Amino acid sequence: MTVAKYLAVLVALANLRSTPFAWHTRVWWPVIVLQARFQLFRLSILFKSKKEKKEATYKWVESLAPVGSNPFTRQYIYKTWADFSDSDYNMHLSNSSYPKNLDCARMRSALDFFPGYMTAGGGIALGATHFQFLKEIPILSPYEIRMSLVAWDQKWIFLIARYVTHPAKKLKKSRAAERGHPTDGAPIPDISTPASGVDTPAPGSATPVPGYDGAETAAVKAVAANVPQVEADGALVNCISVNQLVFKHGRITVPPSLVLAYDGFCMPAGTTVFEEKFSPASPPPHWKHVQELRRKGLKAERDFLRGGWKLVPEGERWWEQALEGGEELRKVNLDRVKGVREGIEGGRVIATDLFSL
Repeated sequence: MTVAKYLAVLVALANLRSTPFAWHTRVWWPVIVLQARFQLFRLSILFKSKKEKKEATYKWVESLAPVGSNPFTRQYIYKTWADFSDSDYNMHLSNSSYPKNLDCARMRSALDFFPGYMTAGGGIALGATHFQFLKEIPILSPYEIRMSLVAWDQKWIFLIARYVTHPAKKLKKSRAAERGHPTDGAPIPDISTPASGVDTPAPGSATPVPGYDGAETAAVKAVAANVPQVEADGALVNCISVNQLVFKHGRITVPPSLVLAYDGFCMPAGTTVFEEKFSPASPPPHWKHVQELRRKGLKAERDFLRGGWKLVPEGERWWEQALEGGEELRKVNLDRVKGVREGIEGGRVIATDLFSL
């Protein structure tokens, strides 16, 4: 083999994750794995009666759900690294690679947060994604994308992704000492308006237009500025992404509160943010309604998600009662992230007016 051929092989290996269909494989791999697990499960109950199969399938799907979890404290962590194909000439993760790898993290977090909804034929559509780059991720560095749910309304749900890296142990200890003792429980991003901006651009980032700072940019900065730049475990926050999502079953929009409760998330009235009183072994009060619905079969589930929930009287909507304890925090967080949505909508109006002249 000639030197040129060796070099060609090395270049191909260095860019393996950017070859045709590599992105599709990475995004859809967890779905393929879940389908394979389900087919193996079906083989294991092949010789059971129809009634036993139905009950076993119901229990298998239920075992995937985060029953009893608090929507504000549950976190999904996607681990990856800044390979050659994802990095730019500045020798750090390219800004264009952040959304590319976020696609993989979002798919995995969706299956972790909403397995019951997804297996019932539900889908999740991305309305918008917004980034604030804080610190570069060096080439070949491992990093994590930490996904957390922060707010929702009748249509949209907002998810914050934090890109973090782990510093060297010595540096990690010194930063931990500066920060003080971490609090118990999963981190809840404080997304209040910053006292001072985060205007320093990341190295290699695009130069902003002089004199212009749109509402969207300001809103993302408001979200990013007060998220701690060093997390409880010593990880450095390199980037913040705000994701605006909508639940769809076919063409029908499903309320986020219904989807959350449908997969076991809860924060009943009288509970605090870090108080998780329920679990799969000790499910929340509303879970009996989900169990009753699922035992009726897949058609009943789909009919309910596609609009059957509207027939439930206002005072009897168990999915709203399941999340009553988090209503104040939901409203506060929603008020803080809605500027992101309003900013991009304002930009769309400006663009429409500009190009219609």
